[in-house]
Amino acid sequence: MASPYSDIRNLINLAVCWDSLVPINTLKGKSLISYTQSADNMYLNTLKDNKHSVSETTRETSFKFTSFRVYYNTLFKNSEHLSDDWLTWFIGFVEGDGAIQTYGEGKRVRFVLTQKESAILYNIQHKLYIGVVRHFPKGKSGINNDFYRLMVDDPLHILLLAFLFNGNLACAARIQQLALWVNALNNRFGSETIKLNNTTVLITLQDAWLSGFTDAEGCFNVSITANSRYTLGHVIKMRYLLDQKDNLILNKICELFKFGKVTLRSGTDNVYRYTATRFKPLNDVISYFKLFPLRTKKAISFEKWLTVHYQVSNKLHLTDEGLAQVKILQKQINLNNSMTNKTGRA
Repeated sequence: MASPYSDIRNLINLAVCWDSLVPINTLKGKSLISYTQSADNMYLNTLKDNKHSVSETTRETSFKFTSFRVYYNTLFKNSEHLSDDWLTWFIGFVEGDGAIQTYGEGKRVRFVLTQKESAILYNIQHKLYIGVVRHFPKGKSGINNDFYRLMVDDPLHILLLAFLFNGNLACAARIQQLALWVNALNNRFGSETIKLNNTTVLITLQDAWLSGFTDAEGCFNVSITANSRYTLGHVIKMRYLLDQKDNLILNKICELFKFGKVTLRSGTDNVYRYTATRFKPLNDVISYFKLFPLRTKKAISFEKWLTVHYQVSNKLHLTDEGLAQVKILQKQINLNNSMTNKTGRA
């Protein structure tokens, strides 16, 4: 019986020639990569000339998805339902909490996303048509702390993700993991299947990467502390937090907002935290997440956090009733944070 991957070389070598931006199927000559790189350049040049394009396509971005879309269409025939914003969000989500694994002496590959929230994993599975979501009701090692995992083992689907991530990763450590994938995939499907781009992508506040990264690694926090120097004897502090072992990416995010600080969290195994506080500068954080909404349950926390920010900014918390409302929202935000904390390492 033929292998299910017997036609993979035909899929990979299915190139796209661009003649006046009309795709023509061909099996001759050049590899998929060389064609799609040309397609990327022509696509971007066309967008520059198209003054009537929608805002998403005209917004400047370093993320490029043509190679991914060409290969996606060989597998599933339609990538139009995957917007650039969603793909960029997904990459940020993966860089925050994904596992790009290589094992079996570098010959086998796997992709894993671990979350307590199952809905977002099913959404990703439905969007990309890959992987399986599994429930671990007893948590890790029998501990009563359940979680879910999206697991992808099919080499064709791993190759699809490799095309998506290649040239679109912001964390150097993730590129090192991707390099192992590329090596394994080229050994399996042919040495020219995919050429690693080891340059980190430029993230900005004009793309959805940080939204995905926050869905994976961030939270919104409100603290109320007794202090006799303040009206009603309490001071309210608001924070936007990101935790990650990669302090370089946190410093890049700090530079994007131009405020906050990155510190090493005491009592952790080299985990760093970006902390953004102070009410007025947080307006920039709020503007970003209004432009690129969160997609997990953290969106609920953000909306409640935003309500607190509005009340405090407009001094509505300076009454007994207003302070009571803030305290209720604070508890709800903290509850949502505890329910969405990730658990279980892939």
